[in-house]
Amino acid sequence: MGVKKISKTPEAGSSMPRYELDELKAQAKELFGVRAEVVAGAMHDTDGQHFSIAEVQGKIQQFMKAKVV
Repeated sequence: MGVKKISKTPEAGSSMPRYELDELKAQAKELFGVRAEVVAGAMHDTDGQHFSIAEVQGKIQQFMKAKVV
């Protein structure tokens, strides 16, 4: 099975390609080394549907460092 290419959605004024959140979740293991559930948790309170890989990576790092109460 090959890796599915995800479609880029260019946004005005942005130099980084942005992807749909569902596509990023589907490729979470390959892109970020985490499961889709981790991406879902990290992006839970985030507005919007399109994100750059760097944005999601930053949110995942914050999410993984957060203390559990």
